[in-house]
Amino acid sequence: MNINKISLVLLPLITVLATGCGGDDGSNGTAGQAGAAGTAGVDGADGTDGTNGADGTNGNLAVFTVQLTNLTYSQPFSPAAIILHEPGYHAFIDGEAASLGLEQLAEGGDPTELLAEALAATQYLDATTTDGATGPRSVGTMSTLVVPLLDVDDLRLSFTTMLVDTNDAFTGLNAADISNMTVGQSMSFMAPTWDSGTEANTETATTMPGPAAGAAGGGGASAGFDAARDDLFDLVHFHRGVVTNANANDESKEGLSTSVLTEADRWDNPTSRIIVTRTR
Repeated sequence: MNINKISLVLLPLITVLATGCGGDDGSNGTAGQAGAAGTAGVDGADGTDGTNGADGTNGNLAVFTVQLTNLTYSQPFSPAAIILHEPGYHAFIDGEAASLGLEQLAEGGDPTELLAEALAATQYLDATTTDGATGPRSVGTMSTLVVPLLDVDDLRLSFTTMLVDTNDAFTGLNAADISNMTVGQSMSFMAPTWDSGTEANTETATTMPGPAAGAAGGGGASAGFDAARDDLFDLVHFHRGVVTNANANDESKEGLSTSVLTEADRWDNPTSRIIVTRTR
């Protein structure tokens, strides 16, 4: 048989068979379920610390120190009331009646009520009291007061302290002007002795709180403040000085028979010096 003829006969048949065997593609299958979530990763390392913030600045404050000196020969001073304030406040006024706070300080040496009165005033800025008594011919402890910087341009200083071997004598300043002091600057003031006008100057052991009365069997707190006012001149005024008792060595030097004070308890004015310094 002729091979070429066979090929011509079989070729169409092979073509038909090949065509019949090629079917359409099938449809896609449904997606499989999602897998379970993986476990969380480990935490990352901590970041480095941030840098420190800048230091804060000091507030706008002015700082003052105050120091009292007792210039008397024998009179101890009570704890003092020291007050910084604006104009308008007065711890005392010459020729006017003493406040209760001034009376308690001048008769008994207690500054508590006077400081409370200052605190209640709208002009109040700061106040303090000295640490205990200031002995004769000595310098007291340093006291520190702080006020807003804006108040430095119109600032006043007041202070009062009792001469404790008296009935109601005190030394002090009334609204001294210390405006516009610069840092490092100091101002010095001398103060005389005042009479609060609240107690008669009998100078007896039962009416004075100091050591002179104590040596005579009296003194102490019970001999200090008395709410009754019995001074003949019942207003604050310049003190005329203590009379003291008779001088046993000189009969010509008459004294007050009821007095337990001696000539050593007298004083010359001024009786106190106060130095204020601005430190900031």
